[in-house]
Amino acid sequence: MYALIRQYDGLDAKVRETATHKANTELRPILAKSAGFVSYELIQPESKSDAIASISVFDTRANAEASQKVAGDWVRTNLPSLTEPMHVAGELVAH
Repeated sequence: MYALIRQYDGLDAKVRETATHKANTELRPILAKSAGFVSYELIQPESKSDAIASISVFDTRANAEASQKVAGDWVRTNLPSLTEPMHVAGELVAH
């Protein structure tokens, strides 16, 4: 399995709330229909009150990378005020 982590920093409380709601109600269902979808989660990083992060897990790297374009396009269209995210990706080594 392959995971993608995206962290968006520098967000005020209203933007975080809107992004969280839209990602949960709109983006999650889109990703859930993607090939190889396993899970999509949002977290509030403990040490960063101005950030949100998403964790997407897919069965293969190829499916995860395909979802990255879908998610990126969705964010640019539906949440244009978000900053460019910090990306981390890799094979799950324990699960």
